[in-house]
Amino acid sequence: MPRCDACGADGARQRCPKCQACWFCHKACAKRAWRFHKLYCTDDPALKRHVAVEMAFERIVARKPRTEVPDDAVCYICLDGGDGLLRGCACRGPSAGFAHVDCLVEMAKRDPWILVEGRNMLNRWTMCGTCRQPFAGEVEAEMARRRWRLHRDDLTPFEKRHVCLSASVTLKWNDEPDASDLLYQAGKPCYARDDAVLLMAEIERAEADTNADAALERLTALGARCRHPPLLRGLHAHRMARRLGLLGRFQDALHFAAESIAISAAETGPESNVTLEGMVIYGLLLDDLGRVDEGIAMLTNVLATQTRVLGADHPGTHRTQRLMDTLSAAFDDLPAQFA
Repeated sequence: MPRCDACGADGARQRCPKCQACWFCHKACAKRAWRFHKLYCTDDPALKRHVAVEMAFERIVARKPRTEVPDDAVCYICLDGGDGLLRGCACRGPSAGFAHVDCLVEMAKRDPWILVEGRNMLNRWTMCGTCRQPFAGEVEAEMARRRWRLHRDDLTPFEKRHVCLSASVTLKWNDEPDASDLLYQAGKPCYARDDAVLLMAEIERAEADTNADAALERLTALGARCRHPPLLRGLHAHRMARRLGLLGRFQDALHFAAESIAISAAETGPESNVTLEGMVIYGLLLDDLGRVDEGIAMLTNVLATQTRVLGADHPGTHRTQRLMDTLSAAFDDLPAQFA
């Protein structure tokens, strides 16, 4: 059954009679979504994709937890307070890191790239220019949605392919696979066969394949094409490690995890979020191989680094803490003679 474009529940039965692109549980859901839906509701096939993607982003934003804003917080860009302040990066302090989405968007439009150590480039649409860590939570979703809105009608293939990929990946990792697929198909004609952007999209789609063996086969085939740039090889190695681990091939997965960590550490730094995520996977694989103490030691070091670099309230830090708690609790009921 279709998914409701307002609340995300399965089993929607009412279809918009005009655009035929949106489904709703009932009239209440259709009414609640109308303020966005009406902007793009059309029987024009060329605009139906806009409807589906816009509604998917609306559902993602609605699912994100709201940011608690201190009374004295101000936007670090315009220095004004008031409504609309959000924080979704690793900037820390009682009132640090808050910004208006409009201010972040204007900064990204004027100067989208941040040069780091003379060679690595960070994108202001996806990363904080202050702490240089990826946006998370509500800010990540809002920035992806604003970027899509700004460039969705841009006919320049170069811009279109990057925007489609960025929005497609955000939708994929936020449980909106249908809209993600729409954007992938829209941007695909703009890619050359071995373009790094296309390969990144194909890696993400292969890794998401529900057939584990088919996913591994697709990822393995992509390996020969993922030679440059280094971060593309790192992404491929990271996804291979995840997939091999899920299939129980832990030793093979450990090899790819080590390669992913080495590349990301060299390209983005040893304390970057990408490197730390690779180290988490490595620690979990050590645990799967029976090297429990080594795995817990690795995760303990990662958690300490994330707490220092990203902050105790960052989603990545919370995720590692939950994994640590799970591993520690696994031996709570172990009989004394086996300890």
